Amino acid sequence: MRFSDDIDETFEFTAEERGVRLDVLIASRIGRSRSLAAELINEGFVEVNGRIVSKSAKIKGGESVRVEIPHEELPHLEPQDVPFDVVHEEENLLIINKPPGITVHPAPGSPDNTLVNGILYRYSINDENEFRPGIVHRLDKDTSGLLVVAKNRDAREKLSALFLNREVEKLYTAFCFGNPGFIEKRVDAPIGRHPVDRKRMTVREDGRNALSDITVVEKYGKAFKAQVKIHTGRTHQIRVHMQHLGFPILGDSVYGPKHNTGFKMPRQALHSARLIFRNPFDKNMLDFSAPLPEDMAVLEGALKRSSSH
Repeated sequence: MRFSDDIDETFEFTAEERGVRLDVLIASRIGRSRSLAAELINEGFVEVNGRIVSKSAKIKGGESVRVEIPHEELPHLEPQDVPFDVVHEEENLLIINKPPGITVHPAPGSPDNTLVNGILYRYSINDENEFRPGIVHRLDKDTSGLLVVAKNRDAREKLSALFLNREVEKLYTAFCFGNPGFIEKRVDAPIGRHPVDRKRMTVREDGRNALSDITVVEKYGKAFKAQVKIHTGRTHQIRVHMQHLGFPILGDSVYGPKHNTGFKMPRQALHSARLIFRNPFDKNMLDFSAPLPEDMAVLEGALKRSSSH
């Protein structure tokens, strides 16, 4: 998304375009690459007849299409010394423990000093993706924890396929506001971009399917610790699903700001704690865990002390 100005364009598909994939047609209409068109669709910046649809959706002809292309600063992908811990390294991939406060790749407001800049500082990544080399999935800037990084194009394609086919088990630890009446709960609620605030996501009927399994690990009166297993990887999925249930994540200034009073947490208390998947190269099972970062460990201690009084 390399444009100097925001673009918000509406047009109609014709009968002659019937049967063609949405990403192909969007690329043609805006005069950009198919990969950019797919990214716009995946991020919810394309609506067909007011609905969010898949990039592979086939056009019937006559649909009204809205394409929004937000302004994005040009990325700076020069190597920079950005801190992160390496949990595991082998020929084709890395497992990284990302600190909170670091953006994964260049984006609006974060043109440099991203995790990608740090990876390029320490490793030679042989990947043709010029904007996000090695990146196969993402964590929000203020979410900490485990992240898989591909060292080359072949690895990126194989690892991306694992995530796309839901063959990676992703477990998160979250500290949330409230006192739920359940121990285990499945949330099957589609997520799409917020109709007014385009920087936020929300549960909406025409969103993309999103599935989360929540297990309450420990209660502290007005808050609780949860393990969340996500089966899909939608933007802000856990944060949106917890807000939807009425139990927003502590410290989340976007999806639960009014519930943060009294809890000293400067960012959302969300941590990618465990990843399990089969290595696409040698077929061995890989299972990695990352302990709570210091700020969440301090929060947990404070919650335990407060609930024991």
